[in-house]
Amino acid sequence: MTQLRWLLTAAIAAYACFLAVHHATPVDRALPFLAVIVTLIAARSYPSLMLAVPMLILAEIAVLNERTRLLAFGVIVAAVFFVAMHPSSGLRPPSPLVEGRRLHNMSLVAFAPPQRGEGGRRPDEGSVTFALSAILILRWIPFSEVRIGRELFLLAIAAVIVLILDRTPFAMAVAILVVFFTPAVPLRTLLVPIAVLLIALLAKIFGMPKISLRWPSVVAVAFVLVFFAWSGVVARAFPYFFKRAKPDFTRTMVTALAANETLTLDVPLGATSLVVSGANVARMTRGTPLGTLDSHPIRIGDAADWGYLRRDHFYGTRNPLPRDPAGRLRGHGYAAWVDGAGRVPLPPRARVVRITADANLPRGASLQVEGFQ
Repeated sequence: MTQLRWLLTAAIAAYACFLAVHHATPVDRALPFLAVIVTLIAARSYPSLMLAVPMLILAEIAVLNERTRLLAFGVIVAAVFFVAMHPSSGLRPPSPLVEGRRLHNMSLVAFAPPQRGEGGRRPDEGSVTFALSAILILRWIPFSEVRIGRELFLLAIAAVIVLILDRTPFAMAVAILVVFFTPAVPLRTLLVPIAVLLIALLAKIFGMPKISLRWPSVVAVAFVLVFFAWSGVVARAFPYFFKRAKPDFTRTMVTALAANETLTLDVPLGATSLVVSGANVARMTRGTPLGTLDSHPIRIGDAADWGYLRRDHFYGTRNPLPRDPAGRLRGHGYAAWVDGAGRVPLPPRARVVRITADANLPRGASLQVEGFQ
């Protein structure tokens, strides 16, 4: 009867979110999916977490700015998982239950099982559900980009990791993060979660103690879920979200300079940096010259290949995230990426600058000048 009630609740929540959707992004269209996940988490932990569903609907209706709205979704979802993975939170004070147990001789022996939260839930119950639900949110949006076979395989690996590592918050965090950071493109990257699974298995065989690390684990999972609307960027350019945000600018894409080509530009009033990127330079390592700005070198690390963070290209790239990234967030969910533009400081009080592409750029590679900021 209880399961039927929760199934009905999930259906109503999903339908309410479906009616509320009126924005076109893949994350907005996935709102019913998020409602089902929230209902599942609430059923396995704390029923009051269903409050998150009307909060998601309110954000969808009331917040018009896309980035703010999607970030609000992330905060709500992250809060749900934070509470569910942390049974000692103030919302669910633990209450020990003492039960009697009948032995073979019919005598009763009183015992106290592990602490439980509301509804008698043990802290480790639902751990596999939580891990798989988080992975679904992080990897299955947008649905059109899901590679079903690979994703189901990753879900199975995650479930086994959680079970081997004793269903602790640490186990959930390891399973979620290892699977999350595995691009699964190309197919051989699936060896990474398999290797982690084997290491976990060997560690338990050789007597590794039960590890909880509750706070670090819960915070790590909550952090990546806050940005689930751009989870592909979190997975492939994690430091991007620690960079200081700067206002966007109009990209003029002045030109693409091949080896030894030079461009002279007037510096707009108030400009402090030149925004550049590379083309066909994804295999170059940090420090490789791309060109010069007057006499100052521009290298890989100041900028990167324009499309190096696309999921299908990322495994083969050697570029790091630019030190001062100027790339725009593009796409949503696990298909999100940031272009490889970076800011290069202009010489003080410069009125005219000369940009020259490095003479050793390979055929087809170029230094792209995108504009001033």
